[in-house]
Amino acid sequence: MSCKIVVPSHNRADRVLTTEVIDSPIICVEKSQEEAYKEYNPDCEIVSHPDSVRGLVPKRNWMLNHFGDLFMVDDDCLSFRKMYVDMGEHQKVDSKMEVNQRILELYDLAKTLGVHLFGFTKNPRPEQYPVFKPFSMSNCINGGAYGAIQGEHVVWNEEFKLKEDFMISCLVKHHYRKILIDNRYNFSHRETFKSTGGLAEIRNHDEEIKNILRLRKYFGDVVNLKKNRISSKLVKKYDVTVRFKF
Repeated sequence: MSCKIVVPSHNRADRVLTTEVIDSPIICVEKSQEEAYKEYNPDCEIVSHPDSVRGLVPKRNWMLNHFGDLFMVDDDCLSFRKMYVDMGEHQKVDSKMEVNQRILELYDLAKTLGVHLFGFTKNPRPEQYPVFKPFSMSNCINGGAYGAIQGEHVVWNEEFKLKEDFMISCLVKHHYRKILIDNRYNFSHRETFKSTGGLAEIRNHDEEIKNILRLRKYFGDVVNLKKNRISSKLVKKYDVTVRFKF
């Protein structure tokens, strides 16, 4: 089975930044937005789903059922960068074909290892690259870009509007005990709170805390609030940390 590289998008037909990073991804949108996306993204395949599939979490379930194994990248991706380089060295992977290749290589490794969730590090700082740990099996995926391999328990709980990356990470770890993370590379994305369309339409601090409480409801004290850091530049008021006990 092959792995499709898919960009879920909503109301950003003229602002799909990810096409500058990945070569010819499939863009998945609501049926009513299909023509607009075709107009602005003529070099990409546009696949539409019924308008009744509303929100990112139901869209992820629809995409996994429709495409099979896939790697999903948010539409506001800015770059794909090397984390293993020395300070001052060029980080960005400039070749879109190489980015596709790295994704598909990681998919092949995940299939070999019997992993159902895979992705790249959340860590954006090369100085924190774990030199002796290029891959890990114990961390959460990065919600902006990750892959899913079909399995009985790979299903997103549609109660969640936000924090679905933590939800699916906890669920997959509970049932399958492992998630594959490639620490050598990182996808960077535009800040959601500073954008429009997509999840920016529903993201606010009240919705964030509701979904954190949902995480605690289902997964208990595996999920905790991060300690608040005093910073004038702090945008996200609430964030969580997950510590698996196995």
